[in-house]
Amino acid sequence: MYYCLKNRSLVDGLRELRDEDDYVRFLDAGFDDDDNQISIYIDDHHEPLLDWIEEEKAEEWDSGTETYEDDVDSVLSDDLSVDHEADDEDIQWPEVVDPFLSQKNLIPQRGIEEEAGGKVKKHPIHDPNQKWDTMMPELGMKFSDRDELKHMLTNYAVSKGYSLWYEKNKAKALLVRCSKNEKGKPSCPFRLWASPMNKENSFQIKSLIDKHNCARQQKLGCLVTYKWIGKMLIPDILERPKFSYRKMAEVVRKGYGLKVSLGQCRNAKYFALDEISGNLVSHYEKLWNYGAELLRVNPGSTVLIETNHMPDATHYFKRMYICMKSIKDGWIEGCRRVIGVDGCFLKGICRGELLTAVGRDANNQMYPLAWAVVPVENKETWMWFIDLLLEDIEMGDGRGLTIISDQHKVCYSLHFTYFIMCYYVL
Repeated sequence: MYYCLKNRSLVDGLRELRDEDDYVRFLDAGFDDDDNQISIYIDDHHEPLLDWIEEEKAEEWDSGTETYEDDVDSVLSDDLSVDHEADDEDIQWPEVVDPFLSQKNLIPQRGIEEEAGGKVKKHPIHDPNQKWDTMMPELGMKFSDRDELKHMLTNYAVSKGYSLWYEKNKAKALLVRCSKNEKGKPSCPFRLWASPMNKENSFQIKSLIDKHNCARQQKLGCLVTYKWIGKMLIPDILERPKFSYRKMAEVVRKGYGLKVSLGQCRNAKYFALDEISGNLVSHYEKLWNYGAELLRVNPGSTVLIETNHMPDATHYFKRMYICMKSIKDGWIEGCRRVIGVDGCFLKGICRGELLTAVGRDANNQMYPLAWAVVPVENKETWMWFIDLLLEDIEMGDGRGLTIISDQHKVCYSLHFTYFIMCYYVL
């Protein structure tokens, strides 16, 4: 007794019913669609089943789609085998093939494996949020890119103390060994081969021998880079920005069992600070978009960004002034004619001065009015800031305005900018 899989020809879809496992697969195939129908064939002397297969073979041979052998028995023996049925989700081998002879440590040619009872087991996907000392390589494991795989291998080597090294480290091929002898040859049976997949934008472990006979190491060479140290110490650097290099080396020795140099710790700290604050160049590139978005959501605002033009046609940030339309209208209509101005240092990675102007509302509460970022606090930057502020709040020459700076109050009857100049001269 035979049955044929749906939407397949007899040559490709014919399966034999011989035992209970075949019967379970038969039921799964029958209830796969809503119609719950499947074709059944009984091999006897009155139904030329083999002749039908030969006719379909001849038709497909004429169409030129596929080729088959002339031997009928060989065709049937291949078709009736149900040890591993074909699956629709076929993932092809990558262009780079592992030159590895033993087939027991290779993933199967297809992207999924079929277990008994028709169950399908997919290959594992690496979780980057997993605890670092629990990461383990698995056969068929997928990664988003090669760097993610290398970071996982570093965590695995550090947690276990294995001296892994890259025999091949290319964009489309990664061959990892463990330990070296005096001749520079691998002295440990561990072996990992990974390459990108054709139909997916991912990196996959294609072959793996996860066996070691080496001792634990404290110096892992080039495997532990300053980038890995920086990523692992980001929480410590966040808590202690003045983390010294010697203390960093001590933390790495106690927490990870590794001996690292002070140069690695210095580069790791720079890398961690850059990861924390982000790329400053990319941040400043977004200032124009930030100013355009402020003007879009609040028309009538004042957003002024000035840059320094260099001889090589590049532009560097100089200073920026912001005063929102709704804020200055609120100050003109309902706040007292009193403004407090002050400046403070920006002590982050990007240095400079933050100038602010704050008013008082009808409830005697602070009312932020305008602010600016300048490279240095001097007479020129204060004049630039105050002139823009007076123009926004419509105070003209400053008559009737009271300003408080460094807790000193002055009532203006003269030109406001003249007072600022005299104040800095004194």
